[in-house]
Amino acid sequence: MVMRGWVILLGVLSLLAQVLAFHGLVEPGPGEMPLLVFLLEQALAAALTTACYAMVWPSFYAMPARAPLLHVFLTCWFLPLAGAAIFLAEMLVQRFVPLPLDRSHLGRVDTPEFNHHLLPHIAHGVGARLLAKLTTADAPLSSRLSAVISLRSMPLRHTSGRLTELLGDGSDEIRLLAYGAIDGAEKDIMKQIFEIESVLKGDDAQESTVMTKWMRLAELYWELIYQNLVMGEVHQYVLAQVVDYAQRVVQRDGNRTEMYYLLARCALIRREIAAAEQYLGFAQTGGFPRDRLIPWQAEVAFHRGDYRSIPVLLKKLGDGARLPQLQPIQRYWSR
Repeated sequence: MVMRGWVILLGVLSLLAQVLAFHGLVEPGPGEMPLLVFLLEQALAAALTTACYAMVWPSFYAMPARAPLLHVFLTCWFLPLAGAAIFLAEMLVQRFVPLPLDRSHLGRVDTPEFNHHLLPHIAHGVGARLLAKLTTADAPLSSRLSAVISLRSMPLRHTSGRLTELLGDGSDEIRLLAYGAIDGAEKDIMKQIFEIESVLKGDDAQESTVMTKWMRLAELYWELIYQNLVMGEVHQYVLAQVVDYAQRVVQRDGNRTEMYYLLARCALIRREIAAAEQYLGFAQTGGFPRDRLIPWQAEVAFHRGDYRSIPVLLKKLGDGARLPQLQPIQRYWSR
């Protein structure tokens, strides 16, 4: 009974404060600032409405935390009358529309995991079935969701294209899962980039560590390209950043072969074949692992039309020839 009295009192006070706020806005007093007075009185009305809402919070919920109450306050503040009406309607629904008590139809499904070590041994039909689940709009939503979750656990470099296509899916759940995977990976990389760039712009950047930070920035920007997280003009900008930071490093220290390797990859993307061949030569002279260079040297030979050199180069592959990605290429050029 006491609680009901407080709820009625707060409701009446919030309604009076709302009427007072509108009255002050329509008929302001002499020398008053009507908008400022209205906002202050509206804030008082919103605070009273929030207190009333907190007291009638449904019993099957825990006591509301700060975030929901702040949401109620801001909604009532910036939506006069409408905000209070929204939450009043919500309370009426919670009061007169009971929740279903039968939960027998609910179950728990374990999150599927993808074992990367078994990738060479997976039959092609498994990937086809996964792709069929994703592309078939008539498939059950639970089946498609499990397929997206499995896709998220795979290397993003191989799945980002498919995840990007799923951003236009008709299901909100599918779109959210796909967006979460792409956006999370991009934010992690960009956070590191912003932290390093802020240190470089600050006064505390030490000259001895500047080159190390340049190398790290080139690698991070390249990671955005490698994982297919950027497209269009953003892709061109990120590619220019990789080239810029990598060139700064090699101009200061010509023994950084990993930067020559990145410059060669960027030149191949830009179809600058002569520059790519030169950078690969610098990396090879500096002692960069030969197995990592040979596939790209073979690509340079392909763009130059020197097809006879490709089988010769691929035969020089050591452990790299065991990679599943290179075996079809090696078989083709070894015929």
